[in-house]
Amino acid sequence: MEESGLDSAFGGELLSESVKRLLLDRIMQGHYKPGERIVEMRLAKELGTSQSPVREALRDLAAIGVVAIHSRRGARVRMPTSKELADVSLVRSEVDALAARLAVPHLEDKTIDEMQGAYDEMLACLERRDYLGMTRADARFHRIIAMTSANHAVARVFDQLEPFARTFITLTLPNVDVRAIVFEHKDILAALERRDPQAAAERARTHQVNVSNLLRDHYGLGPESRPEDEEPSAAAS
Repeated sequence: MEESGLDSAFGGELLSESVKRLLLDRIMQGHYKPGERIVEMRLAKELGTSQSPVREALRDLAAIGVVAIHSRRGARVRMPTSKELADVSLVRSEVDALAARLAVPHLEDKTIDEMQGAYDEMLACLERRDYLGMTRADARFHRIIAMTSANHAVARVFDQLEPFARTFITLTLPNVDVRAIVFEHKDILAALERRDPQAAAERARTHQVNVSNLLRDHYGLGPESRPEDEEPSAAAS
């Protein structure tokens, strides 16, 4: 069977994963806004694929809280509550701290170089206000640490939580000054470079707590607030 354009664009990875990545990028770019419906049939036609991979991608995004699937109205991009955003960053603070501590014995110079490259890219993207690129570099920085931890459970939890936080951080960035948050990566990197597990864990934990505070202050929603028309996600049952 002839390879689709979507397959080519994403290097032949699983089609539903390609669609998922595409949707995440579009949400973070503002192509799909919070509350906006994602029409399964229309997207499948646009991508030249069946509805099955689109449906699977939407279910995956519903599972991590980025979209909500309604029985009668289909899938919509959802706006999380401030409590959800704070909760994710709180869990990330502990996961990232554990990952940093566990990564230290496995660190190689090339790993430090990879993280330095991701940090440098964050700074470059910040200067040109490329917030999508900046959050991608941020995700790469933290994923390197999670993978270096050599703990599969840490890596799985990280991959489950990271897209949720990154999506809404990206939407927040044009309206807030995040330079201090970005510069905190330098402290994490310095602690890892010294092979200091306690300091690395503390820097990673503090960073995510500060991200949590930034999101809570920006969105300013009540701790239990939820859009009136939101129903439980089909993926939550």
